[in-house]
Amino acid sequence: MITPLTPSNLGKSPRSHLHCLFGVWLISLAGGGFAQATTVSFTSVADTSLYQDNSGANLGATTLLAGQNYKNSVGRALFQFDISSIPSDAVITEAHVTLAVVKRPDPDQHGGPVPSDFNLYRMLVSWGEGTGSGITGSPAKFGEATWTSRFYPLVTWDSPGGTAGVDYADSPSSSAPIDGVGIYTFQSTQALIDDVTMWVTNPADTNFGFMLISSNELSAGTARRFASKEQSSGGPPPTLTITYDVPEPSAGLLAGIALAGLACFRRPDRRQVKLLFIRLPDTAGSGQGMPRK
Repeated sequence: MITPLTPSNLGKSPRSHLHCLFGVWLISLAGGGFAQATTVSFTSVADTSLYQDNSGANLGATTLLAGQNYKNSVGRALFQFDISSIPSDAVITEAHVTLAVVKRPDPDQHGGPVPSDFNLYRMLVSWGEGTGSGITGSPAKFGEATWTSRFYPLVTWDSPGGTAGVDYADSPSSSAPIDGVGIYTFQSTQALIDDVTMWVTNPADTNFGFMLISSNELSAGTARRFASKEQSSGGPPPTLTITYDVPEPSAGLLAGIALAGLACFRRPDRRQVKLLFIRLPDTAGSGQGMPRK
């Protein structure tokens, strides 16, 4: 808080201007910067798969499926994270996703497994997880995602399985080469950081998760089964790890107080000495006022 000075007690000493500018500089240095970086991990709160060969089924309670199986049927996986605990003013500096492959095609059948790059695409629309079970799912209930519907049966994808640029982003946010059973990391990229930043600042209109697609999904043997939040015995469910900084809450406040108060400061008339009292926030020191003549 600043006790205002009146015209009657303002002087015109040029030296006082220099004192004020020096004070602004010191306070700005003291109040700037970021808090220590924080790293947090989130597992999926919703995940399911779209399966071409059983287009009316939901797979919300089984392992995730992506790629093409030996029956030449394509699967695409969906998963979403709740990151609402991250402050809205956080500056995201890193983000990566880990997935666990728990099953691949039998090496002794139908040509065996085929490795491929898998891509993460940011979803542009919402979808219903559902509770379908079984290897190829079970008949979808109202509001569940299927190969043809975002929310069965009333809201459909732009085209079966989803359309790039309409249902999911045109370009992948991150990619990873996947072959055998194990845990894979989709490394941090600027696109992935931008996705997370968007979800932090405007979650209701943007956070619809990712779609996982094999870059070679038209080739048999690229299919892989991934751990889900319901089926995680073979590995962890989809996990998003985020590192972020938060601006020090006192920085802007200190600078604002300094500029507002000191910009109009003049040395008081020696005949009418009055006290200028500046109280800084507790985060900047002991919280005690600093009197100046």
